[in-house]
Amino acid sequence: MTKQTRKARSRLRRSSGRLLATGALACAVLLSSTACSKGGRDYAVPGDLCGVAVDSQLVSPLLPDGRKLTQRSSDAGATSRRCRVSVDDNLVLYISSDLVSPDTDPLKVQDRGLQRLGHPAPADIGDAARVADRGAMAVADCTTGGDKKRIATLIQLGKEHPEDTSQRRKDLTQLLRAYLPKAMASLDCRRA
Repeated sequence: MTKQTRKARSRLRRSSGRLLATGALACAVLLSSTACSKGGRDYAVPGDLCGVAVDSQLVSPLLPDGRKLTQRSSDAGATSRRCRVSVDDNLVLYISSDLVSPDTDPLKVQDRGLQRLGHPAPADIGDAARVADRGAMAVADCTTGGDKKRIATLIQLGKEHPEDTSQRRKDLTQLLRAYLPKAMASLDCRRA
């Protein structure tokens, strides 16, 4: 092997070593940035759900990682509110609050729906409540404009988040307990 060939090979090894080091660094940067955006939240957790103020720390555990959170409220009349919360265009929370006549039992009316949400059990929220694996409903008597009414608030999850079912049920209970009186106020119905 000539001296010139050895020099050329030596230069090639050094430049390929630098190229490999640069490539490894680029891969490390790419992987770390992908891992951060793929496994985290790129959105702020809201302090309200479609205009009804709620502590963001109560909402946060029920929201998955993602890039963009959107809320969409729909007007279902003066005695009803609907709220859809989506992350990356996937529905993650659906909340409804309805004022009904005081002789209606929303828990009986929604019994099959609550069963589909998974193992509903009584909870100490409002006048009566059920918390299931993927949703919860609470009922409370109230008065609006001198008329007795009953409010029924339902929270349904679009995803099983968090994965631990018992934790998810605790998180649903805490959110519903805080949300119910504020939903009542938003419908101008005062506790009876």
